Amino acid sequence: MAQVSDIVEALKYTYGADRVAYLFNEEVPLWTVLSRKKAPMGGRTNQFLLPILTKNPGNWVGIAEGGALPSALQPDTAEAYFKLQEFVGIYDVTWKLIQDSRKSEFAFARAVQMMDEGLRRRVFRLLNADLLGTGRGELGVLGAADNQTTITVRHLPRVEVGMSVDLMDDTDDNAKVGPTAATVTAVDPITREITTGTAGSGTAAGDYFTTAGTVATGYSRHMNGILGVIDDANPKAVVGNIGAIDRSAAGNEYWKSVVLGNSGTNRAFTEDLGLQAEDAVREKGGGRLTHYFSNLAIGRRYHEILRAETLASLGSVKALSGGLGREGGEKAADGRSPYSFSGVSWHFDPFFDANIIVGFDRDHFFLGVGENEVPRPISEIFDGVPFFKETANATFQVVWYWQGQLLTDNPAAGVKIEDVAES
Repeated sequence: MAQVSDIVEALKYTYGADRVAYLFNEEVPLWTVLSRKKAPMGGRTNQFLLPILTKNPGNWVGIAEGGALPSALQPDTAEAYFKLQEFVGIYDVTWKLIQDSRKSEFAFARAVQMMDEGLRRRVFRLLNADLLGTGRGELGVLGAADNQTTITVRHLPRVEVGMSVDLMDDTDDNAKVGPTAATVTAVDPITREITTGTAGSGTAAGDYFTTAGTVATGYSRHMNGILGVIDDANPKAVVGNIGAIDRSAAGNEYWKSVVLGNSGTNRAFTEDLGLQAEDAVREKGGGRLTHYFSNLAIGRRYHEILRAETLASLGSVKALSGGLGREGGEKAADGRSPYSFSGVSWHFDPFFDANIIVGFDRDHFFLGVGENEVPRPISEIFDGVPFFKETANATFQVVWYWQGQLLTDNPAAGVKIEDVAES
């Protein structure tokens, strides 16, 4: 709840630099890259239906002159279907805060702007976290057992101070192995530590933090994650099969992505391994990779492989091409970097999981959305809904709403390279 005491500094006039949001990295590269796709809802439960041709019709054979005709071979089809996941975001402000600031246009705008911008950052950060995971909304994944109050995770924490989280058992749909609905009190991005004040119990590698109350037996209130979609196995049962197609069933190999692993032992990323990944997508899915995604540590380790070719000429003096110093090499909103591999742009998402590289054809991976492509206050979606909603307390609420899901019509147009050694 936002009270006057919470944002009193924001209500003051600014004499120096503009307001600073003292929050660590807020990038949302994967969210930014994925294109949006709308479909008529029509009140259906399964709102995205994808018909798939899995076997061509007919027969073509050589025959003797005047010979008998061959039997026709029948086609085969399947259908993938997806449900949109609903999301809501809420913040509230006290009547006192509004009354005290409303007579100053500057102060009122300042207060509302701070709340809107803060919620927007949290919303998109959490949506990006959903997209990076396996479908369970992982905010931090343990690399090993850690039964302390401050727990180390294997990638940049996707959690923020003040959030309410559960620490979930990786092997069970609804087992907590530590903090339950615990408030995050500290996050250290450099050491990859999350502090809740409640120690874990019986934790193991793969256990994960998620938003409190969003994963339980029979459901996960999250979107599909790219690591669950681009895979050759079904996600955990709590997530459900991608597109409701069982990848373990014989004949459903078309719904499997290419996965290049090394049995859990990290090894170096090489040009041969990268080209093997590209060729496998071309051979299996008929796709062409348009984007690579990894974390920053992989970029540091394989800088020389991913940088452009360079030439040094005695005839002129100028910066060499390639690397972060080359022209156009600034940080982009979608994580695009000056690096590429085999002509395919390389994107760095600081929050991406460790030891994994993902490549995909953007034409086959996209976000299905509802009426609004991005989360918005309900006052902008539904007519006649007030911006500030009354509550049972002396506060007003502002509610945001969105429906969405990570979709694919061809998982074989993506590849996952696992067990990649990092910097």
